[in-house]
Amino acid sequence: MTARDDDTIAARRPLHHETLRAISPLPPPEEVFADWLLSVPHGADLAAAARGQIALIDRRMPFHPDVQCLRTLLVAVAGDSGWQRPLRNL
Repeated sequence: MTARDDDTIAARRPLHHETLRAISPLPPPEEVFADWLLSVPHGADLAAAARGQIALIDRRMPFHPDVQCLRTLLVAVAGDSGWQRPLRNL
């Protein structure tokens, strides 16, 4: 690696979220939900597992529309205690 390579690496800008979405789109939320549901161990508390996933979403990517759809599916499993307004106007 040369100094020129270092300059090239340093000059790269982060990709815009629209570019990332085109390069690596998220799978459909229903597919992610089904995969999550199948990954929960037999006999586990589904509501608690869903609340854990909701908390993870709220920390990481709460405003992406597909993630909000996934969150809504998880809230249905979590019951009443798992829903929090993501935006003040809802």
